[in-house]
Amino acid sequence: MSNDIDDILDNDPIADDHTEPDDSSAASTGGDEEAARADDMEVPERNVPNGVSEPSDDEFGHVVASEEIHVSRRDYQVNAFVRTGERDDIRLGDYVQIPYPDDSELFAVTDTLRYEPYTDLDDKSDAHNQISAYADLDESEYVQIAELEPLAILHGVGTDDVESGIVNRIPKPNSPARLARDEDCLRTGLNIPGDGIFAGWLSVGGEAMTVDGEKFPYYLGNPGFDRETGEVEDGEPAVFRHALVAGSTGKGKTHFTKNVLRQFVSEKRYPIRHHDTGEDQQRRLNLVIIDPENEYWEMGEDNSDIGGDDVIERTLRRHGVKYGGVDDLEVFVPQVAGTNAPSTTESRELSIPFEVVRGRPDLLMPYQPTEITRGAIIDCIDAYFSCFDEQGGYPERDVSRPTYEDFLAFLAEHDDEHSRLRAENDIGGGTWGAVQRRVDRGTFHDVFDEGTDFLPDISAEVFREGQVTVIPTSHLNGAKDSLTVLSLLSYIIENKIDDYQVDPAVRNTPLLVAVDEAHNYFSSADSLREEYILRRARAAVKQGRKYKLGLCLITQNPDDVDDDVIKQINTNIFLGLKSEVVDDVSSIPSEFAKDLPNFGKGQAVVKAPDVEAVEVTGLPYCLTKHGN
Repeated sequence: MSNDIDDILDNDPIADDHTEPDDSSAASTGGDEEAARADDMEVPERNVPNGVSEPSDDEFGHVVASEEIHVSRRDYQVNAFVRTGERDDIRLGDYVQIPYPDDSELFAVTDTLRYEPYTDLDDKSDAHNQISAYADLDESEYVQIAELEPLAILHGVGTDDVESGIVNRIPKPNSPARLARDEDCLRTGLNIPGDGIFAGWLSVGGEAMTVDGEKFPYYLGNPGFDRETGEVEDGEPAVFRHALVAGSTGKGKTHFTKNVLRQFVSEKRYPIRHHDTGEDQQRRLNLVIIDPENEYWEMGEDNSDIGGDDVIERTLRRHGVKYGGVDDLEVFVPQVAGTNAPSTTESRELSIPFEVVRGRPDLLMPYQPTEITRGAIIDCIDAYFSCFDEQGGYPERDVSRPTYEDFLAFLAEHDDEHSRLRAENDIGGGTWGAVQRRVDRGTFHDVFDEGTDFLPDISAEVFREGQVTVIPTSHLNGAKDSLTVLSLLSYIIENKIDDYQVDPAVRNTPLLVAVDEAHNYFSSADSLREEYILRRARAAVKQGRKYKLGLCLITQNPDDVDDDVIKQINTNIFLGLKSEVVDDVSSIPSEFAKDLPNFGKGQAVVKAPDVEAVEVTGLPYCLTKHGN
């Protein structure tokens, strides 16, 4: 037996927990009886050094003195011996505190658990394995070590002003190690806000942590405008630093997302500068949800499993969790020819006008044309809108606003190779034929100008502050879905971040745009239209904080979302994912990558800005109606 193991036991502050057996007792019934009697003995009084806190119920062991202890700028080695009686309660991911000889403590996480043999036991035999390892295991034959990863040093522990600092001190040998079960220490060590957007319970191994008998709530920091003080709260709101919610089918992704989005519906106001006047205003958030599965309209209704359950309701209120159907929710159904509107609660129509193509000609290019054809299409689009503006429409065709059908009629008028349009832009016969084939497509006929409630006309109602706007697209598929959603996204993004001729309803309202099945719209580009949307999305995520625009991307395939967009997302929520997906997503915290494929429903890893990556367990019930 190595001297290291002997030193571990010699330095154990509870010496009677491990009394080295002789060769005969190690494998005998008498040894078991001695161990049982030792467990019943009164624990000797501990010698507590000056400045070290008294042992607590959460103390499980001590810093190992017989192995090297070091902390450096590059790596660390801090190991703790786990007492026999505490071993069944220690888990990977448990948070640990180790006191220094003052009022500060090392805050760490359990990174590795390992056993080392204590006796000269040889268990490599058939005879040994005929005995049940669980029923007859003698823990005194082994040493259990917890390898710890230091996260911070906490100052002022035990006071009302706990502060976190960098790890620049080494813990003393034999210092007691205990599980972190103090709310202030946990919040400070992990830098978790004390309020904000409730995302679930801090957990380890799928089990919610408890502090003083209460589950520990995890919040995303989301400061805004304090109506009581009249001041802007400190910090960057999480809502405008963008979010990703990723999870495989069956892992509770929509359920989890609904609960998080429900928390953004409040009276909270965010400071925003009016585009025209330059006046600083405080306005409530408008939440827009692109809903491809027709699920989010249910957020307007209560979950009957919660209502009337006093225990659940008291718990939610105590932790500031908003629940119940959203009163101010509107459903706007895109009108597209050849489709049947999805079944939802009461809804309104929404039409995509051809005029959204003005300044966005790539919307008409779901392909990769040659540069010559692309230039000719852009010239034709620009010429159409210029002529329309100069003439104030086309009264002879009874056209008072630009339409797709009128655009085709305009091209038909210039079919002659000697027409001014073709002559001025040097569009030859072959190129002209390519233009006509490219722009005359069934999808454009079906999507543009269907219905009467055009987006620019009703934008003040779609993007009204304090409202949840649900846009279901389950009745669409393929090219119709792509054109509709990308037209909506481009309208929102460009009116948010551009400076010329913007829609004031979009520009002057704080917006959070949640896009489910986001990989369908923000993946690598295969066409000019997709390239255009990605360029605008990249600009939006970079400037979102400035213009009060947040994106929440919801997907089962985060590996398909554009890397430049992913890199700008600050809040990442990963539910269970397939191992091949985990391998391809660089933003997944490495310490959780191995476990994610085995996560249960509602179990997630959350990495928020300036906060340690932690495990969170979502609520087992949805805070609003959820049919699936």
